[in-house]
Amino acid sequence: MTASMRQQTPIHIAQWGLLGGRGGIESFIMDCYRHIDRSLVQFDFLESHDEGPLAYEDEIKELGGVVYRVMYSERESFHKSRSELSRFYRNHREIAGVHVHANFPYALPLRIAQNEGIALRILHSHNSGAASRSGSVPLPKRLIQSMRSMVVGRQIDHAPTHYFACSDIAADYMFRGKPFQWIKNGIDTRRFAFDDSVRTTVRSALGIGDTTTVIRFCGRFRQQKNPLFLMRIFAHYRTLQPDSLLLLVGDGELRSDMEDAIEALGIGGHIRFLGERADVQSLYQAMDAFVLPSRYEGLPIVCVEAQCSGLPCLVSREAVTEQARLTDLMTYRSLNDAPETWATTLQDMTEDRRDRRRYVGRIRAAGFDMQDVAGELQRFYLAHAGRQS
Repeated sequence: MTASMRQQTPIHIAQWGLLGGRGGIESFIMDCYRHIDRSLVQFDFLESHDEGPLAYEDEIKELGGVVYRVMYSERESFHKSRSELSRFYRNHREIAGVHVHANFPYALPLRIAQNEGIALRILHSHNSGAASRSGSVPLPKRLIQSMRSMVVGRQIDHAPTHYFACSDIAADYMFRGKPFQWIKNGIDTRRFAFDDSVRTTVRSALGIGDTTTVIRFCGRFRQQKNPLFLMRIFAHYRTLQPDSLLLLVGDGELRSDMEDAIEALGIGGHIRFLGERADVQSLYQAMDAFVLPSRYEGLPIVCVEAQCSGLPCLVSREAVTEQARLTDLMTYRSLNDAPETWATTLQDMTEDRRDRRRYVGRIRAAGFDMQDVAGELQRFYLAHAGRQS
């Protein structure tokens, strides 16, 4: 890259989809942000007024980005979002593109950006479904939701200039039949490469013995992730492997239900809640297997991270695309299979010891290193971003 190119004013791409936690979308956006050339492309972030401090807000400011709280939640007013977004786009002529990261059908920031002449408008699907709550919603509200879904459908059809997806099933969920570009859920492979010394250090810090088999779950505690089914799987696994421990990384609305299930199953002494952590790359080193019995996903970043660290992964066939099978570490089971079946499969996986150091090269060879993914996105932004007169 020439010095003159590096001295030019960077284009600004507004990102929508970063929430308060450290979920998969957040990890993807921030890893991409760290790896792009910020002298050429700068990220700014659209947020809701009712969203608390972001997990990465301090880092965003250090990297030169700005968090703009210009959105309103559904319970406040979508009309406010429309008017404030219009005003924001008009006042910030440096915004040359909008990239909406969604795990549910949503395109409002793109619709307003279209009205304001922003040339690049990306809708990026990160999931393969959404929880249905219609059964518990009164009929009048369901009718409103149905009408809103029709509006959103029209926005998805006409507002984006480009469709991105993390997997085939994520694309099929949000914009079925439309041409899309597969953007791989890249990671910083150096951070997740297996290191035996880190394994020893982390297990010692957590008070875990050398012979204990450690199973890991990482994700928000909500219906999508199916954590109560995980409790049943682990209860059966403990009958096969008594010296075992389940570590839960994350938090969410099902925490109390999970605690009740743990008490009822009598496995409280063998499960630990670690909360949301910033050291997830080190935690992978201390584990022996990763389990994700989700109802819907796409291509979970956690599966890429786990495979990079050489961890066997047991995932639900209904939720996780075959595109996530980057190595021989992936095993699929149906949610229709009994917890005992999952437990037996998990035991077989943990008994098959492998050289975990070799897997980082396989993840890189598959094109999932974030340096490559960020470079691809950067070239795309530079080629397509701009303002229409």
